[in-house]
Amino acid sequence: MTQPMTQQSQNPHAANVTLYRVKITLPERVTTREAGHIETVFSELMESLATSHLRLADQRWLIEALFDFEPERSVVMAMLDQPLGVLGLGNIEPEIGLLEQRDWLAENRASFPPLHIGRVWIHGSHVEQPAPAGSLPLMVEAAQAFGSGTHPTTEGCLRAMQMIAALSRPAPAKVLDMGCGSAILAMAARKIWPSSRVMAVDNDPIAVGVASANARMNGIAPQQMRCVVSAGFAGRAVRQAGPYDVILANILAGPLRRMAPDLAPYLAANGWLILSGILNEQSVAVERAYAAQGLRCWTMLRIGDWTVIVMRPAAIGAVPGLWHGRQSAAMVTQEE
Repeated sequence: MTQPMTQQSQNPHAANVTLYRVKITLPERVTTREAGHIETVFSELMESLATSHLRLADQRWLIEALFDFEPERSVVMAMLDQPLGVLGLGNIEPEIGLLEQRDWLAENRASFPPLHIGRVWIHGSHVEQPAPAGSLPLMVEAAQAFGSGTHPTTEGCLRAMQMIAALSRPAPAKVLDMGCGSAILAMAARKIWPSSRVMAVDNDPIAVGVASANARMNGIAPQQMRCVVSAGFAGRAVRQAGPYDVILANILAGPLRRMAPDLAPYLAANGWLILSGILNEQSVAVERAYAAQGLRCWTMLRIGDWTVIVMRPAAIGAVPGLWHGRQSAAMVTQEE
């Protein structure tokens, strides 16, 4: 789920918006995986426009994130506290400041070509080519591209949904996207299962506003996809709409584990749970947290350093032959 910010974002479609940069430098002992994990705090949790991590000539790491609003230092520090603390880097101070004026968003658009993930075709409004035949097009502006389909955690969810759609009938009636951010997963669910009602939930009102705008831009009506501000399942609307046939939770391993007792009761008896935002080495701990709530792992999809876990109620029974335990998403194919 995204961390609330105290200042509204400026118009992300303006050609020359004022941009702010958050920069941290990490010592050379930090591994590539660890640096990528720190970058993900910005790309997945803090509504950044763009992120990068770069090994410098002296072998230190430079991690940068761009924002179209000035991030609160206290919020940045709170979000970095746990992952930096694990690495023994609690004394790292981020640099926050204005970035020089350039048409950064135009450059970002040029670096954001259409992205094909299965049938889902993600593109910005700057793309003029028509959607490929048989695809499910989703428009996401270049300013929102980071932290959406471009990251393995989101790609894994999109692939998992399409696997479920190919192998499971009937289509789900109710879908929940918990921690929706820009709502790319909620919108994709609506495209994959056109008869479903989707609930997109985030604890950040700004993210929920972006999600609503994205739904309108993609021709999804409010009665088809409802966007709600809620801290997990605390919101009455979220609880009353359950149980859900599919629940998507692309957050991080720690919050996912803590959420397990609250989430499990809202999964339908024949439902599917897709968990993401999990580093490969964290997957067992997350799986166990949900197994303790009566769920069973049906498969794990791995893309690089990241794992997506697909689970169902254990009462459903054994995993069918079409599912083969833990898989690399790059190698997953549908069997005839």
